[in-house]
Amino acid sequence: MVRVMRLAVGAAVILFAGAVIAQPPKEADGGYFPLKAKSKWTYKVQDQTVEVVVAGNEKFNNEECTKVDTLVNGKVVASELFAVKADGVYRVKVKDDKVDPPVKVLELPVKKGASWAVKSKVGNQMVTGTFKVADDKAKLKVMGKEMETVAVEGDDLDVAGTKTTVKLWFAKDVGIAKLSYKIQDAESVLELEKYEPGGAKGQ
Repeated sequence: MVRVMRLAVGAAVILFAGAVIAQPPKEADGGYFPLKAKSKWTYKVQDQTVEVVVAGNEKFNNEECTKVDTLVNGKVVASELFAVKADGVYRVKVKDDKVDPPVKVLELPVKKGASWAVKSKVGNQMVTGTFKVADDKAKLKVMGKEMETVAVEGDDLDVAGTKTTVKLWFAKDVGIAKLSYKIQDAESVLELEKYEPGGAKGQ
């Protein structure tokens, strides 16, 4: 169990520790990334609780970014920066490590069948592979109700030489409702238990 959790946190730090990403204009993103300061998402992974909190705005490389903190047992284990561009949402920094070039988390506008390549360096670790929108109307039961989500898959990712599979489900006006990843033989699933909207965007 300890090994699985360490792998889970490690993968999260490199790829998906922040389960909430920046909000582009409403007409562009369809409401899949509601980002307001102090918004909080509580996830369950096995017997552990993971919280994700919008911490505010921060400038990085002359870009306006959004900072997202991930907490385990009340302690921040990862802080990330995201930027929104015309063609998608990008992760630009993880902890103190620049993501070079930034990793596109979701292509905008959302379209079933869309795919994009990833070839980036996070600190001294390479992340390569391909993401795709497998379904833009995937049904998912979370927080006691059924939601229509956008399912994104990364089946052939390589994280620092380790084969990794990642799947995410984005719910409108909620954010990431579910996330699963498999690192070698260790697999973990995060499911949203509670979503608490915050105040004004970025403040």
